[in-house]
Amino acid sequence: MYRHHEATDRSATSGSLSDRVERPARLAEGIVWVMIFALVSALVIALDAGALAPGEKLTREGGSVETMSMVGYLVVIGAYLRIMGRHSFWAVPMVLLFMAAREFDADKRFTSEGILSTKILFYDTPVREKILALAIWAVLVWTIVSLIRHRGPDLVRALRGGAPWALAFAGGMAVVVFSKAIDGLARKLSPWGIDVSAPVDRNAGILEEFLELGIPALFLLALFLKVATVPRSFPR
Repeated sequence: MYRHHEATDRSATSGSLSDRVERPARLAEGIVWVMIFALVSALVIALDAGALAPGEKLTREGGSVETMSMVGYLVVIGAYLRIMGRHSFWAVPMVLLFMAAREFDADKRFTSEGILSTKILFYDTPVREKILALAIWAVLVWTIVSLIRHRGPDLVRALRGGAPWALAFAGGMAVVVFSKAIDGLARKLSPWGIDVSAPVDRNAGILEEFLELGIPALFLLALFLKVATVPRSFPR
């Protein structure tokens, strides 16, 4: 029995030492990933800005800012699957994939109405588009519910404890909400009798596009912070 406990203690100590070595390395790796993404994004946007035709906007649909936002989500998916391997939870990359598709305007690109809008159901649209919309809604709801059910409690506990990874993730979600709130600001405020000038509305749109570029960067940072600070047995 003594030998059994001694072997167990050695195993625990070895695991602890392994974690102490691995976690700072993971954090450093995460910082490098974020910096590379930021530098590549800045380079692509700068090249795009230099090649703009008269009248074109840097934040146009399908432009460099929007494209790099989509690429950012794909980078997070790749990093998550690489780190977690067979322990990956399917809902995490699925939600990120939905967000990447949204940046690519896939919700409006292939149908007569936005596939996430109720207009596709109540307007005169093809039946196949209505069926597709319902199927995508079902998958999206199932994914979000699964994510909240299996990862929500751990996130809440981490936020209460002030865990850096949870704060980075919450920051990303806050940017998601704020950026969506200022998108089409004039249109959203007009029903309330609030007039927004054209320059303010335009600048809000520009700010929204650049804020969305930071969302995947925060998610990527949250991923590596979690790997660097949470024991391996903790669900990810």
